[in-house]
Amino acid sequence: MPSYPEFTGRSIVITGAAQGIGAVTAAAFAKEHARVALLDIDIAGAQAVAKEISSAGGRALAVSTNVTDEKSVAAAVANVVAEFGGIDVLVNCAGGYGRLATVEDMPLDEWDNTIALNLRSVFLMSRAVIPHLKKSQAGRIISVASISGRTVTAASSPAYGSAKAAVIQLTRFLAHQLGPDGITANAIAPITTLTPRVRALRTEEDIARIAAQVPLRRLAVSEDHSNAMLFLASDAAAYINGVVLDVNGGRVMM
Repeated sequence: MPSYPEFTGRSIVITGAAQGIGAVTAAAFAKEHARVALLDIDIAGAQAVAKEISSAGGRALAVSTNVTDEKSVAAAVANVVAEFGGIDVLVNCAGGYGRLATVEDMPLDEWDNTIALNLRSVFLMSRAVIPHLKKSQAGRIISVASISGRTVTAASSPAYGSAKAAVIQLTRFLAHQLGPDGITANAIAPITTLTPRVRALRTEEDIARIAAQVPLRRLAVSEDHSNAMLFLASDAAAYINGVVLDVNGGRVMM
C-alpha cells in the first residue's frame, strides 16, 4: 500500500463519517497522520469512530452536523477551524437513500429529502470550506458520487441517481471555478459497496446477483473507495482536476 507523508498535519473534513465509507476513510487519513474531523448527524457514531482513531494514536474531532442545514454546516466548519486552525481537504461522503423506488411511487418529500442529503449537502459544505481551502497549499474537494449517477439501474432510487449525477456536474463547476486558486475538485463513483446501510437494503440474493455482473466478481468494500480518495487528496494527484474516478470493478466503463 502507498504511504502519504504529505498528509502529516493536514486537516481533513469528512461528512457522513459515523459509518461505512466515511468512517473507513477517516481512519485511513488518520493513519497517515492527518487531523480528521468527522461530521455526522449521528454524533454517537462519529464519536465512536473518533475514539477508535484516537486510541490508535490519531487525532480526530467528532462534530454533530446536519449537512442539509446551512446554519449547522457553518457552525461545524467554524468548530473545525477553531480546533485545527484551517482546512485542507473536504470529503463529501454523506448520502444515501431509504429504499428502492420508482418515479411513480415516490412521494415528493422522499424526493426532496434524498436530493437534499446527496446534493444540497455537497453544495453547502463546499461553499462553507472554500475560504479556508484558499488558504491551504493543497486544497482539495473530493465528493462521493455513485455508479447510479453514471448509468441507470432499476435497483436504485431515481432521486438518488439524479442527485449523484448532479454531484458530478457540481464537481466540474467547482474544478473550473476553483482551479485558479490552486484547489482541485474531483469525485469518485462507487459501485454498490458492502456497508451496513447496503446490507440492510439488499438481500444476500441481491448481493450475489450484483457481484456476478462485475468483471472482478465481487462487490466493493469501503477500503476500495478510501484508497481512491487518499490518492486524489495526495500531492501525486495535484494536476488531476474535474474528473470522476469510477471505482466499480469494471461494472460500468465510461
